[in-house]
Amino acid sequence: MPKLLCVIVDGLLADTLACAHVRCFDHLIRNGIVSRQVQALPPNLTLPSLISLFTSLPPEEHGILTNSGASMVSPHAVSLFSLLRYHNLNSSVFYSNECLRPLFPAGSLQASVFINSQGIRNVDRELAEQARLHLQKEKPDFCLLYLQGADIAGTHSGFLSEPHLESVEQADQALDLLLEYLTVVGLQQDYVIMVLGCHGGAHAGRGERRTETRSPLILVGPGILRGVELQQPLSFFDLTPTMARILGVAPHPDWRGTDIENQLHQSVVGIDDSRAANILEDTILTKE
Repeated sequence: MPKLLCVIVDGLLADTLACAHVRCFDHLIRNGIVSRQVQALPPNLTLPSLISLFTSLPPEEHGILTNSGASMVSPHAVSLFSLLRYHNLNSSVFYSNECLRPLFPAGSLQASVFINSQGIRNVDRELAEQARLHLQKEKPDFCLLYLQGADIAGTHSGFLSEPHLESVEQADQALDLLLEYLTVVGLQQDYVIMVLGCHGGAHAGRGERRTETRSPLILVGPGILRGVELQQPLSFFDLTPTMARILGVAPHPDWRGTDIENQLHQSVVGIDDSRAANILEDTILTKE
């Protein structure tokens, strides 16, 4: 059963991929599955969206409506992290936004690393460095890497502004280094990679509000189809049961989403297991 590395790029919009120079994201898209139709959930804020992502419930049911991090998640909301812990699977998280602490129920994590985004110039790269060392040493079943730089730049300078696009490119470079390292240490055959944009840039900076609420989703790894774009709209609700299925765990019955795991796998005659196992390795960029 594969492991799963979930990379959330906060502030990454579907239309950003066409504007920024993102070689790693582009290679992953060509060698995996992409959706540009993941619909953000109101109120289009990071914390409520991520709680919905990992509980497959709307904000009015899980109880988190703001980014303050002060409210408690409803005890009726079952998190993916808790479900994986129940099934004796190890989860690790790397993040830079302190308000995200409610995402992780007590006792559900094997390890967590928090780096304050205000204290480091390129916090995304630093978190990716920490994640790569942990992945090699501990090999967690599920690893969440949260990259915040694009959201910070978009909030302060405007989404699709030059600083925002530069921050998206920095996130792309950080992920490239991480995936290259997984190949070097021989872990490329162990992990499915999920890259997800978050909250769609609800606030465009300077008080403006964006109408764009679509986030991109990229999936690549052993057994995942190559060069496929999903046309049907997806919800954040659908991604938690999909992640659970990838990890070999049945989705919780209270979750609202429908998993799309059956749409992800190789079913074309002539594509053998050895080729599928090398998908991630093929995506690593040749250094100039």
